[in-house]
Amino acid sequence: MPLKARIVGTLLACAVLSACQGGGSSNSGNQSVSSGGPAPTGVQQCQALTPHAAALTTVATPPAPPTSGTVQASLVLVPEGQGSLGIYLRNPWTGALVDRGYAPTGAGPSAVAVSQDRYVYVANATDGTISQYSWDPSMAQLVSLGPNATSVAGVSSLAVVGNFLYALNANDNTLSTFRIGSNGALGFVGSINTPALTSLVVGANDMLYGLGTNDIVSFSAGAGTPATVGTTAVNGLISGASNGSGLLYVLTDTTVTAYNVSGGTLSVQDSVPLPSGLTPTALAVDGTQLNVVGTGSSGSEVATFPLVSGGVACPTSAVLGPSGETSGAVLSVGGHYVYVANMTRGDLLAYTATTSGSGPQLTAEVRTRSNPHALTSLVASVTVAPQMLYVINQSENEIAGYTVAANGGLSTESQTSQATCNPCSTAANTGASAFAMAPDGRHLYASDWAEAGQGDVTTFGVAPNGSLGLPSSIPAGMSPMGVAVDPSNRYLYVANSYYINGDGSTTADNGLNTDGADDGGNGQGTIYGYGLSNGDPTPLTQEITDTEPYPMLLTIDPTGRFLYVSQYAESSVGMFSIDSGTGALASIGLRSVASGANPWTVVVGPAGRHVYVSDNGSNVSIYRINATSGVLSPASTPTLTVPGNPLGLVVGPKGRRLYVATQNGTVDVFTRSSPLATHSSWNPTPISLGSTYSNAYGLAISNNGKALYVVDNCTGPNYNNGNVHALAIPAFSAGLSAANYASLGSVVGTGACTVEGLAGGGLG
Repeated sequence: MPLKARIVGTLLACAVLSACQGGGSSNSGNQSVSSGGPAPTGVQQCQALTPHAAALTTVATPPAPPTSGTVQASLVLVPEGQGSLGIYLRNPWTGALVDRGYAPTGAGPSAVAVSQDRYVYVANATDGTISQYSWDPSMAQLVSLGPNATSVAGVSSLAVVGNFLYALNANDNTLSTFRIGSNGALGFVGSINTPALTSLVVGANDMLYGLGTNDIVSFSAGAGTPATVGTTAVNGLISGASNGSGLLYVLTDTTVTAYNVSGGTLSVQDSVPLPSGLTPTALAVDGTQLNVVGTGSSGSEVATFPLVSGGVACPTSAVLGPSGETSGAVLSVGGHYVYVANMTRGDLLAYTATTSGSGPQLTAEVRTRSNPHALTSLVASVTVAPQMLYVINQSENEIAGYTVAANGGLSTESQTSQATCNPCSTAANTGASAFAMAPDGRHLYASDWAEAGQGDVTTFGVAPNGSLGLPSSIPAGMSPMGVAVDPSNRYLYVANSYYINGDGSTTADNGLNTDGADDGGNGQGTIYGYGLSNGDPTPLTQEITDTEPYPMLLTIDPTGRFLYVSQYAESSVGMFSIDSGTGALASIGLRSVASGANPWTVVVGPAGRHVYVSDNGSNVSIYRINATSGVLSPASTPTLTVPGNPLGLVVGPKGRRLYVATQNGTVDVFTRSSPLATHSSWNPTPISLGSTYSNAYGLAISNNGKALYVVDNCTGPNYNNGNVHALAIPAFSAGLSAANYASLGSVVGTGACTVEGLAGGGLG
């Protein structure tokens, strides 16, 4: 009989906020159950439950978050395909999930475990090793503890009990023990034989449970090699979890069951049926609720069960998320969010964790690398640096930094500045064109333009207070423009436009000025690649990649797998894959996709699903990213019209607002109501923030999401009147009027031709 028919043929699940009726033989009468009330026993009878769509909501964030020191941030770690452990932080200011890159693992990462909220271990099923890391709060990154520990191929699950890590080897049915040293490094202790098991669950009082297909084996652990103390038969077992309360919660294909634990003996406390039509894959539990994720009739599903004294109550709600198969779930420490991995889509999603009202709401999403699963969550200490806004004053050959106040306003005078290259490769160097911040916030990289010769890429160290260190330059290619750093902080890329200003000819060279030499060779752009070691760039072995004529700006998707470049003279967007092991670029698909005329800024949205490109043809083009290949295709809203030669472009941290600046001096805001929907369209009518700017070139958003910065380039006759405007970003519900984007203090005059802005500080 099909699973859905079996479920419908048994007991139905609860309606939202409905009371549950005791149905087991051990219950006396029909007793209402609520949080903290009498414990249900036996099998419960529940009313029908109808899943509802999980609308995007804005979750309240601290009104005045700290501007320095440390904060406690929710950190989610996800083993992913292609040998990586994804690192995701929830930004405490905006609520968005931020991809902080990945840590390379062994082959086939399958499970993750954490000790002391600091040491992280990843089981690599294919090569039989365990990767080991420590969390560095100052860099907000995982740091390798050394070579992988050797285990047995087929490791499927990890668990930490006391000072020991236990690894389940599914291929040979063994359970291996490793001692966790004072520095987190692992030392092998020994192995024991077990029945056929699939996963491990840590219980209370140093108990460890091995889950098989139809039984649970109880072990005493925490003092070294575990000892078997009992076996319990369970039909259709899928997953299990414990919250340290003394109960073990088990998910089968039809029910959620709470087991009392007495030594190694398990006895059923109560059992609750799953909602009709839910094919479950995982569960997550804390002190107040239990969440089951799986596939529903119309997409992924999250069902919430309140925990009561000694047991589980009927589910209060079920919400439908995006389509696809869920592969893991975990509750954040503190129980504020439910994080769910969607294996089919390659997504990490965050839901509010609540048992009241309409239940969980989808609050954030970020695309992961392929095949995410077995995620875990912890509270991590993250160093907060003072927020800064850095700008490129091109006519002055300098980069300057302005401090950002708690409300997003700027200091009236720059607090740090440095020349843009040292030493410069050519006297023709005319200042930086673009820059990028390393994900750890400790280094800033700038391209140094040269009209008739080789340019440079310059590295600036960033001090804890945001001050820039002295520049250190190495050669780039001809006339470098765009700069991008991959999210793992391992590779740096620079687009070299190959612009040569000479005879003034523009027709035969696709709009490029050249020196009159062989037209077939002029305008051939390149991308140089560099490896980063402690922030210092070194040219990669395969450092030069050809592009179409006149590449402008670069962007890398949050997964670090794909690079996109605007190709000005070709009116196209170049598409490249990034080799995670070498950093080498390779063309993908048809190498490029058509854009509007003379594209300029190219950015990837925060969820990693779309690319946005501004062009001098008065458009913003929008493309979907193929999660597997990286190839771009037109989005459901393929084009937004923006009169006035759009240049600057930035997407809000939640993906709900798109800001566009034009050379005609306007800034427009496009909105969409549900960016996490499969097909979410932008409203083609923007909010106009007026024509109060003279030559709006660049845009930036503060890292706390409170302010929008408009970089207004210079005008004649003196070309020294650039400035920066700071505007308050209102809540989305109140942001449908230009009047709500209030000015945050006086306009900051830069006294130069200022071409780009970049937010720094915060979480790095």
